[in-house]
Order: sequence, then C-alpha cells, then structure tokens
Amino acid sequence: MKNRLKVWCAGISDQVTPGTTTVLEGAPGTGKTAVVDDLAARWEACGRQVVRARGSALEGDLPFGIVAQLFDMADPALVPPEALGALQLTAPAAGFAVLHGVYRLATALAGTSGLLIAVDDAHWADAASLRWLAYLALRVQRLPIALVLAVGAGERCDDASYGEIMATCRRVTLTNLSADAIAGLITPAPAPEFVAACFEATGGNPLTVTRLLAALEEDGVPPTAEAAWQVAQRGAEVSAGVMADWLRRRPAAVVAAAQCIAVLGPSPHPGVLAELTGLGPVELTESVRTVELLGVAGPAVLHDMPGPARAALHLRAARSLRAHGASDRVVADHLLETSPGLEQWAGEVLDRAAQEAVNQGDTPGAARLLWRALREPVANPSRALRLLGVAELVGNLPGATARLREAFQSDEDDEESAVALSYALHAEGKPAELAVVLSGGSPWAQAHLAVHGLAWQEAVPSSVSLDTPAGVLHHVMVGDISAEEAVSLVSADSTMSALASAMILNLADALDSALTVLDDVDRAQAPALRALTYVMRANVQRRKGDLVSARADLTLAGDHLRQDGRWLAVSTWHAALLADILLEESRTDEAAAVIAAASTDEARQMWTYGGLLTIRGRMQTVRGDDHEALESFLAAGRHCEAWPYRNPAPLAWRSGAALAYAALGDGEQARKFADEEVSLARAWGAPRALGMALRAAGRVTAGTAGRTLLEEAVRVLRTSPARLELARALVDLGVVLRRQADTSGARASLREALDLAQKCGSSAMAARAYSELVATGAGPRRLRQTGPTALTPAEHQVAALAARGRSNEEIASTLLMPADTVEGVLSGICRKLGVSSRLQLSEALDGHTGSDPFGR
Repeated sequence: MKNRLKVWCAGISDQVTPGTTTVLEGAPGTGKTAVVDDLAARWEACGRQVVRARGSALEGDLPFGIVAQLFDMADPALVPPEALGALQLTAPAAGFAVLHGVYRLATALAGTSGLLIAVDDAHWADAASLRWLAYLALRVQRLPIALVLAVGAGERCDDASYGEIMATCRRVTLTNLSADAIAGLITPAPAPEFVAACFEATGGNPLTVTRLLAALEEDGVPPTAEAAWQVAQRGAEVSAGVMADWLRRRPAAVVAAAQCIAVLGPSPHPGVLAELTGLGPVELTESVRTVELLGVAGPAVLHDMPGPARAALHLRAARSLRAHGASDRVVADHLLETSPGLEQWAGEVLDRAAQEAVNQGDTPGAARLLWRALREPVANPSRALRLLGVAELVGNLPGATARLREAFQSDEDDEESAVALSYALHAEGKPAELAVVLSGGSPWAQAHLAVHGLAWQEAVPSSVSLDTPAGVLHHVMVGDISAEEAVSLVSADSTMSALASAMILNLADALDSALTVLDDVDRAQAPALRALTYVMRANVQRRKGDLVSARADLTLAGDHLRQDGRWLAVSTWHAALLADILLEESRTDEAAAVIAAASTDEARQMWTYGGLLTIRGRMQTVRGDDHEALESFLAAGRHCEAWPYRNPAPLAWRSGAALAYAALGDGEQARKFADEEVSLARAWGAPRALGMALRAAGRVTAGTAGRTLLEEAVRVLRTSPARLELARALVDLGVVLRRQADTSGARASLREALDLAQKCGSSAMAARAYSELVATGAGPRRLRQTGPTALTPAEHQVAALAARGRSNEEIASTLLMPADTVEGVLSGICRKLGVSSRLQLSEALDGHTGSDPFGR
C-alpha cells in the first residue's frame, strides 16, 4: 500500500519545479500533507534545501508566524539584519524592508542547488506571512525556488495577499479516491465487495482510506468478500478518529457549533442552535459553514466529548427545544441522555412522547421513554404502566397483559387502562373477560366494547348510545337505524372514530367519502392497525367494483398481518375479500385454498367467519355444487344468529341461500329468504344492499314479476357506485329479456354488463356476460385491451387518489412512494386511459356517473 501511495504522490510531485508557485487544494484528508511530505523527501534526496511551515487557526493573529517557522533553523550568518524582526516575531509591520530582507534570506538558502518552500494549511497563515509569500510569488520565476502552498478546499481567507497568490499560481486539486483507486492500494487483489465496503465506510477520503486499510491489515482482516462485513465497524472507528483530529485543530467557536449540531441533528432549529452555541449571527454562520466543510459527523463528535459535558448539552438542548415549541418526542429524546429529576416537567414530556411512540408503532422507543418516565419524581406511574403495556401489546411482546392489568387495578386512568386491557385480552382470545373489564363504563368504553363485538359474540354490548361513531356502527349492524341517519352521525376526530365512520360510509354506499376518511388515517401506526386500514380500503374498492385497487390494498394488508397474526377478525376478513376477488378473476382453486387455510377453529369464533362461509358458498356455486353451496350459506346464517346483526349490507348471506334454494328447485324457500333480505335492505336504505336483494328476488321469481324486480334492481344500482353489482343485475336482466324474446333489450343490457365487468376487472363476470351476449345471436366482440384494466395495481391506486383530488405530495405520503415519481406515474396512466389531464380521471375510472344518494 505504501508503494502505491508513493506512486500516486510522485505523479503530483513531478509537476513542482524551480521557479513555480503551486497551490495544492483539497478537502481535509485528501492527501495534501502526504504530497508535501513526498515532495520534500524528493528535494532533499537531490541535495536541495527544504523549509516547511504549517498554518494554524489558533495562531492566525501572530505576525510573521509562518515566516518564523520556515527559517527558524537558518544559519544566523545568512540572515540579513532587516529580516531579524520577522524571524524573532518582533517586527512591528510587514514593511518593504522586512519583506525584502526575508526574500534575500530565501535566495541565499537557495544558492545554486535550489530551495523548496512548503506551507501546509496556508489559508490559516497570518497576514504578514501571506504578504511575504505574495512578495516571493511575484519574483520566484527567476529563482531556483519552488513555492508550494497547501490549502483547504472551500476554506475562506479574506486577506488580499492570499487572493493575489491564488490568482497567479498553478492549482492542483486533490479529490477523493474512486473505488478503483482504493482497490489499487490493497494487496493482494481485493474482492469487489471488500472494496465497496471500504468506499462506503470512507467516502473515498484518502486519509481515512489509508488509516482504515492500515487498521484492517493490523487486525489481520483479509480483503475478501466474506470479510467485507468487518469493514463497516472498523471504518466507523477510524472515521471518528480522523474527524476528531480535524475538529481539535479548529477554534472554540467551530468546536461548539460541531458539538451542538451533533446533539441537535441535521437541520437544527436556528434559534436553538444560536442559544446553545452562544455565538453571534456572523460567527455562527461561519462556524456552521466550517463544520459542513469538514463533514464531521454527529456520532464522532459526541464520542469525543466527555460524558458529563455531553449530558449537560443534551439537557440544555431539551430546555431550549421545549421553549421553541418542539414536539414532546424530540425533547424527550434529549432527556433520555440526561439524569432523572433535573426538570419538573420531564415526566410529563416523557409520558406524552411515549404515547406518540405507541401510536406510531415504535415499541422499543416507547419502552425506553416509559422506563425513564417511571424514574421521574412527578411521573404518573399508572399512566406510564398503561402506555408501556400498550407498547408491548403493539410490539407483540410478553407481559403486556400483566402490565395493563396492573395499571387497570390502580386508582388512576381507570377507564383508559380498561380499554387498553380489553385489547390485550382480545389478542389473547378472552372475550368474556374483556366484556367484564368494559362493562358498566362510559359511552366511550361501551364504544370500544362494540368494536370488540364485531369479532366476539360475548363482547356484544346490550345497549350502545349514538354518541360515538363506534356506537352508531353497532346500530348500523343491528339494522335499527337508516343509512341516511347513520351517515349524518359520522366523525373522524380520532383513529377509532375515523375507522368506524369509514365502515358506516362504506355500508351506506358513500364509497368515495369512505376512501377519503381512510386516506387521512395516520399510516404511522402499529402493523395490526395498518392492516385493518388496508383491509377496509380493499372492501370499499371491492364494493366500487375496482378489483385491481382492492387486490393491491389486500397485498399491503397481508404484509402487515404477517408481522402480527393475533388479530383473527381482520385476518379472516382479509381472507374472505381475497377469496372473493380470486373468484371474480376465475381463479376458483386458489380461492378454495385461501378459504380452507383461513377456516381455523379460532376463526370460527369470529363474526367475520360468516363472510368466509358466504364466499365459500359462492365458490361452490361456481363449481356447480349447489347442495354444498346451500349448506355454506345456511351455515353462515346459523353462525351470524349468535350476533344481533341483521343488516344485509355487511353480509348478504340470505341472497346466496335464496339462489341456492332456487337452483335446487325449492322456490318457496328461495322466495322466503329473498323477500326477507329485500325487507331488511329497504329499511337500511342504501342502494347497493337493496339492489343486490332485488336482484336475488328477481332471479328466484318467475315470469313478469321476476323481470320487474330485476329492472328495479338495475334502476336502484344505477344510483350506487357499486358498478360490479350493477353488471350482475344487468346480466341477469339480459338473460330474462332474451328468454322473453326481447333480443334488442337483452343485447343492450348484456353489452353494458360486459363493458362494466371488464372495467371492474372481473373476468368471471365478463365471461358470463359475453357468453349470454353470444347466445342472443350477437357477433363476437373484441375484449377491451385499454382503459382501467390496462393499469397496474400501483397505477390504479395513484389514479384513484388523483381522481379524488389528492395532490402529488398527498399521494406519495398515502402510498409511501417517492414524491418525484408520482408525476411520471400519472403521465403513464393518462396515456393508458386516453385522457389529457387528471381532471378527467374520475370519469375514465368510473365509467358511469352514479350519484351518491346521501349527497356526500
């Protein structure tokens, strides 16, 4: 490695010849000193004189300090009297006589053999020495003297003499090493992975590279791919040492700025930084610029500080940040680096920060904050225990239930602790106990009990008020409130309220409003909550008939459910939706596999298992197993009887049973179930549920009466955004019209159904509509190759959000994608849909303009 470095330095040294002024310019560690060392050794080897000096930020005010360094070993007999003051640091000013006297000394030392004058870090040289160096640079061309100055890239020096030198010299810029150059320094030939690790650890800085390679060689680390992992840790240690060396040579203001930036992190609050450093605006600006120029990293700076000084700076930072309105989490992160009991407000800040961490699913961060909060004298132990238990619950860590039970049994925060404990008991599958914990509570606690009731029959409350969206949702499921009344009671003032409201809007056919609410739910939540949000989005998209977007949301939900599989109600709902979409894609065997895998003993205790049974009935109908299909639909009914939920909007098992009875020839039972669902759907009042019920009733009713019911189903569904259900009704109506010899009406109905099915992405429905259309004698038509079905799942999601008026930044935040890629994705979407702007996306995606019956 040393030989390689000598070759590299030699290439620069060969450019320095007598009669020249050369400036070596480079960032710290780029090898300026190494080049000067090599150059000096070469001149001395040739019998020439060499004098060297080094500037220092701490000695910049010492007149002729550099000159004194250069000539302190000169033979007194050669020193002209005019130069003595400069060499002895007593010269009152850099007058002509002094400058010329030192110049004469330099020429005397040069003699006929030559002289190299090298000044490292010349940007820090004092003004008097810079004036002499400029004086020499103007005359050096006719002398056997080479003048070499090494300066830092980007370093400021406002002295006029420095500017004069830089304007007339030859400049050589030193840069960082490339990966190939680093490989050239290593013997034997290194593996590419090892070189890449070295480059990543050092950024190619020559000084850091050479020190790292020397340290690795000393440690006996071979340059192999298998040893690449060892480079990162050693590289961090070496880089920290190099940065600390650079910083120690800087003035106190720069050190203070570096330490404060290291504590505050990148892009610190200007007021806080000024307060911590105690520097004026000009000095602070210059110090920050120097820190950025050096590139000193936070960990390296903090590691070099004594522990007590570091803790004191964190405490000052916490105080200043709090005074400047920083978030509790930011302030608390600094309190963690200090000792307890220093501030009366610390416990409250740590407590609130822990709640924020819990909400974001940051279990380790919440635990750290809460354990520290418990050490503060004014902390609320009950609240801290509760939050710690919630953090452990979210993180699926052992002991969460015991900790929450302890908090629940204390005297403080009883209701909040009860709610938190109820979710721990839910995760453990103890519905009876969670109902006891929440029984007799406030409307807020009863609302949470109603949420548990959507999974466990034992948790269904006997009565729930309409004071909360969760309470409203309970009444919606029971079916004793109309859709219009329910929609008027929604709100999104909390995450639970937003999710409950989105469910209500979904069931009431206000699908775009439901998506808007779900889009605004904070995605920085625990995996289970994110999974629920995506499952709910998929359900809304499925009801709209946007199967591609629904499938994309289910994929995201599945990723989160795999991280935490305790929430069986959500997992079962996810499986039912996925199987349903697979059926629409004509992938019956895959749907059957999903249903079988999700039909566990634990899932059979959940209300959402009724949905899985209903989808199983649909799957068996597709296979022609009408007896098994009927049993699945009736099993769904028996399962749901344990709950008081009779609204057909969330689960229309009666329609499936009616169609199965009709297929088996039992028209009486078929009409009984169909009529019951129509009655319940009319009471609810949302067009999707009513249209589906009317369609089933029309299919099981013979003659003109059946046609009339199907025509009503189509009229009702046209007022709903449920495009796929409209396609089903149109197909059934087309079949009846064909059988009644209304060929023209049948073809119109079936063509519209085919178009809608293709737009929705339902190959199964499109195939049925197509075959029925052919049966009318219509010629074969070409299936759609453009439009919404041409979009990828990711494009569907972007297009849907843009159609709802979301900005590029909002789309990027919602879908967790880079903001700068959204515009490009939208351009591709517009090309595929044949539209010229995002304003036309809504119509292109929907294919029809059904109105929202509730005016939302």
